Amino acid sequence: MSMRAYVAIMALVTAAVFAYGFLHTGMLGAPWAQAPEAGMQRAVVRPSSTVDLESGAPGAPGGDLHWGMQARDQPYLASYREALIARADGARWGEMDAAYLARLSYAPNQYSAWGPDAPVKKGAVFAVRTREGNFARVRVLDIGRRYELNLEWTLYATAAPQPTAGKALPAEPAKAAANASLAWRASSEEALAAYRAQRYQEALDACGKAVEAAAEAGAEHHALALVTCGGLMGLQRRAARQMEAWLKDGVAVALKLDQRAIVATLGPRENMLKERSLRMLGVFYRDQKRTREAAENFALAVDTVRAMPPPETAEQRLALRSDLHDLGSVLAELGLRGTARQALGEARELYLKTEPGHPTLQAIDTQLQRLEEGTK
Repeated sequence: MSMRAYVAIMALVTAAVFAYGFLHTGMLGAPWAQAPEAGMQRAVVRPSSTVDLESGAPGAPGGDLHWGMQARDQPYLASYREALIARADGARWGEMDAAYLARLSYAPNQYSAWGPDAPVKKGAVFAVRTREGNFARVRVLDIGRRYELNLEWTLYATAAPQPTAGKALPAEPAKAAANASLAWRASSEEALAAYRAQRYQEALDACGKAVEAAAEAGAEHHALALVTCGGLMGLQRRAARQMEAWLKDGVAVALKLDQRAIVATLGPRENMLKERSLRMLGVFYRDQKRTREAAENFALAVDTVRAMPPPETAEQRLALRSDLHDLGSVLAELGLRGTARQALGEARELYLKTEPGHPTLQAIDTQLQRLEEGTK
């Protein structure tokens, strides 16, 4: 073999190894790789480790994200300790500034990175509220063959500016709304923690603060806070009037909102806010034995789902089948057998299409049988 041929073969082998490493592990750089934007940080997180979005250090004790493994080949991405996370499906990376991030709905959550439809995959975008209370937009660059997670993110400080020369600075509307959004979510988290610990009066007081703060954050946040607090079933038995007032206000505010504004402000996760507000009020009335009012709200929930613009989503089908089932059940209690059979029959069809083995199908069949026997 001539020296020229040998050099050509070695060049091809080197190029192939380089390309393989770049495509399969994301660990190797490339001349055409896009340089990080100004202010952006990157890190490689090993399995069962964390990353601190404030310092950029992977494996830090005070991390904000945890890259965990449920099993040997089933990774997940989760918020860590006091940090909170939100999906940002459909969001444009360049438009995710501090004001946008402040409008999302954050929670202590984890998302699977296993399977073809997993939320965590190459190109997936998330928003994080760090342990220090700042916001970050986070993008998955790649997941390597050994499950190393390649991330990039931009951190946005949310601290309010300090007064200068003894004069208070006027609050900008966007920053005031962002601060109110953080305030109501913090009170909501406090309420949920007290509620889980069965400290119901504390939960009720914290909910009152959350609803009040959410009103300053905008109508979308206000509706969500009202529905969230009004939907705490344990409080409904102890403060029925307050729960009813919150749920009714939640319905009144939510139904006036533009659907696109709900998604833009609260994120895709709250796409069904209008339906949920009506459904929760229907559940409240059903549990209070106010059957006719329950039927009215379940019927409105059904109409709300059907009025949503296409394309129909799996979430809409799941909501519709539940609302139809609840509507049919309360209509049967009211003695309206014909419309009850219609609602239950449609709910049955949806359950068969979505989850043919769901145990609710047996309950629906029993109800339909009783309705049929009652007409003979």
